[in-house]
Amino acid sequence: MTAKLTFYGGVNEIGGNKILLQTEDGSVLLDFGRRMGEYSKFFSEFLVARSKNALRDMLRLGILPKIDGIYTSHLVDMTVLFENEAVSEKVPLKEALDYWKTTDVCPCNPEHPAVDGVFVSHAHFDHIQDVSFLDPCIPVYCTEKTKVLAKAMTDVSVSGVDDQYYKIAKKVTIKQKAPLFKTLCPGECACSEEKEEEHPVIEDPKTKFKFTYDIAPQYRTFITASEGQIRGIKYKLIPVGHSVPGACSVLLTLPDGKRILYTGDVRFHGAGEVSIDEYVRSIDGPVDVLITEGTRISSDEVITEQDVERYISADIGRSEGLVLINFGWKDLTRFNTIYQAAKENDRTLVINPKLAYLLYEMHHSFPTQYPDPRTMPNLKVYLKREGDLLYSKADYDKYKMGYLHYHGRNIAQTDRNIVRIAERIGVGGDPNNPKNPLPPTSDREPYNYQDLYSLATHHLDNGVRAFQIRQSPKEYVLMFSYWDANELFDLIPLDRKQKTRYISASTEPFSEEMEIDEAKMVNWLDFFNIDYDYEIKNEQKIFARRHISGHASRPELIELIERINPAKIIPIHTNSLNQFEDMFRGKVVSPKYAQPIEI
Repeated sequence: MTAKLTFYGGVNEIGGNKILLQTEDGSVLLDFGRRMGEYSKFFSEFLVARSKNALRDMLRLGILPKIDGIYTSHLVDMTVLFENEAVSEKVPLKEALDYWKTTDVCPCNPEHPAVDGVFVSHAHFDHIQDVSFLDPCIPVYCTEKTKVLAKAMTDVSVSGVDDQYYKIAKKVTIKQKAPLFKTLCPGECACSEEKEEEHPVIEDPKTKFKFTYDIAPQYRTFITASEGQIRGIKYKLIPVGHSVPGACSVLLTLPDGKRILYTGDVRFHGAGEVSIDEYVRSIDGPVDVLITEGTRISSDEVITEQDVERYISADIGRSEGLVLINFGWKDLTRFNTIYQAAKENDRTLVINPKLAYLLYEMHHSFPTQYPDPRTMPNLKVYLKREGDLLYSKADYDKYKMGYLHYHGRNIAQTDRNIVRIAERIGVGGDPNNPKNPLPPTSDREPYNYQDLYSLATHHLDNGVRAFQIRQSPKEYVLMFSYWDANELFDLIPLDRKQKTRYISASTEPFSEEMEIDEAKMVNWLDFFNIDYDYEIKNEQKIFARRHISGHASRPELIELIERINPAKIIPIHTNSLNQFEDMFRGKVVSPKYAQPIEI
């Protein structure tokens, strides 16, 4: 079989890259991201794919590709989960078999998967999210930073079936409910997680404390070596600049010596990121096929991250009161830009708990590259009024309290958890109660109870509240998005005399829903008399932005391609395929959805 490439996403669309490379010896996927445009045609914030049927529903809608031998078995065929025939008789299998299984694809056989690995270029949803549906036997190849970011994204999210790109849900079985008096419908069937015989005790990687879990967590296999080989296909991960840490290109060398370079998403104008010179040197030789993104092939604008920092610093300097600024929580380059701009103006940047959690994860994994956010000057975490709106410690949960995503079980008296630690240090319960045994210390667990408790509750003890910002608004720059709009009730006094400015440092809307959200944001800011820069487009206010894209501009792409000088160019992740054809005549191969290209 001649080696071939098949494109199941990113064709005449931005994002959703899914590329299958098949050789005589093995096959790999290059990214497996969500086709956001296709998904948003059918679903929205309040109408999402049905969790128990998501794979089958999205296959039917064409959001997911029909590829045999890659998807988790029970997501293809739910009937494999029935405990026995008696349980299956409780549902209308014979009347509507397509409710429970699809004949569109064959599930993965873990002994012989159809692909040998999936390369994830970076941790944006349009490149990683649909890995959730791949069978866990298929390993993920990526950089260590992408792995850490994927973990953090999982830790601070409510995990569903399409959020299992890092952590895998515990296997369930469809069983009959026990005939107990508390059950209204005894004998009926329901999905039940397989329980452990004993509650597992697992070491937390950050603190080395062993927490008690209900169910042992399970994770995908991540391989983060920068070079290696998969069934005769040699690979090399090449670091690139982008709007999240850990992004890379993938260079593949086939058994016959042909070289394929997949850029992923790439830019060369970020702060401290890889230059075109460094990138070309890393490729180190000719390229037969270049699969390149082309998001901004129509744009000649080249603005650097240093330019953005200069503009934002000037904006803050001109502001008479509180500054609100919108930027993506995973964009650590932009975070650093805004942090430096805030420090230049003697202000404190106040960030949300998600970003704080990510910063600590990166610090823990890469301590020489990322400082501990707890010790960074001019940096604080914002504490919303949550739950009963009392600023009570009882109102907050998990990472919103501090830097741990899990506090342990606290039902059984012998559980190892934060509640027992609070008892140990005298801030909760009764440490002298003989019925409450506390976790023993040992030389093998060099933790400090006070430090562990402080890490778990850091934001509660050190965070900044709205009323504190209101008292000294000119001292702060607050991370702020449309999803934080309710905070304006607490941040802005009733007389509305406080001077406040909003800065948009995030990407422009790229969907109808985002445009609607931006229009609503304008309404919020106008109501509270908050200043912002804007332009009028189609009779609508559009925010002026302090932003650079995570994608290379036209001049950068042209220089990159000319210096690599590939034999063939396959543009994806673009709506402007014709521009590549005009500029590189004779070299461009236009991909078609699900149609193989021989190489």
